[in-house]
Amino acid sequence: MAYCAQCGTLEVEGQRFCAVCGAPTPGSTSKAAMPPLSSTAMRDEAQVLVGLSLEPPVQARGTILIRLILAIPLLFVAAFVSLAAFFAAIGAWFASLLSGRVPDGLQNFLTGALRLYANVLAYLFLLTSRWPGLVFDEGAHDQVSLSIDHVPLNRTAVFFRLVLAIPGSIVSGVLSLGSYPFLFVMWVWGIFSGREPEALHQALALVLRFQIRIQAYAYLLTPTQPFRGLVGDGDAMVGSTPNTTWGTEPAATSSLPTTWLVAKNAKTMMVIVIVLGVVLYAFQRGHA
Repeated sequence: MAYCAQCGTLEVEGQRFCAVCGAPTPGSTSKAAMPPLSSTAMRDEAQVLVGLSLEPPVQARGTILIRLILAIPLLFVAAFVSLAAFFAAIGAWFASLLSGRVPDGLQNFLTGALRLYANVLAYLFLLTSRWPGLVFDEGAHDQVSLSIDHVPLNRTAVFFRLVLAIPGSIVSGVLSLGSYPFLFVMWVWGIFSGREPEALHQALALVLRFQIRIQAYAYLLTPTQPFRGLVGDGDAMVGSTPNTTWGTEPAATSSLPTTWLVAKNAKTMMVIVIVLGVVLYAFQRGHA
């Protein structure tokens, strides 16, 4: 696999220009700027870029012990914002049926709501060390970043969006169920060590990214299904340590990686999360 030297985006074989930043690919001899994308190409390339350090942060053991208590104020605010986002998504649905795109104001609000949700979820998942506060706008010191392409939408796909989102929603539920036992393991581990295992950190980060992407799809912020990169965007090099300086930069103010090269152990852990989630999901359905 090849990645853009400028922004780290995965390149398709034969591609002359990066679909995100427009830089010529190594195999291209042209120095001209990338031609404007058609609406069809934009729909194909639409991305939800979640930025997060793939290196487990050092955390205060006391904050890990009472993490759920510390997150209670954030959860209250996130609940109200989610309610507002629900009605905003309904407005976006009607607007997209008429115009084929989400209005700028609704796109920005829903992206901000998802950014808040991502930061709160990462804090609960023990993926970040600092209390995130209320993060609506992207900043230089964000622990989690979020950038979403604003592209035209297919009206038919908009009309059937709830139906089209069902497979992703099922996978989201499976991942949630499968991650709960590992969250408990991370909580206990962190209380004693102050730092989570890399494989668990990266696996739970992948769960978080999928949850954000399926929510963005349901909110009509992207026409792209969330399944790409479910178990990572590639393998981390042996002996390398993921950090916050590698990868695609979704904005000039953030250097968090958004193309994730994860350890093989993390991929294995992610598969275990999925299998465990399927078992728990089937058990739950059987006793419903």
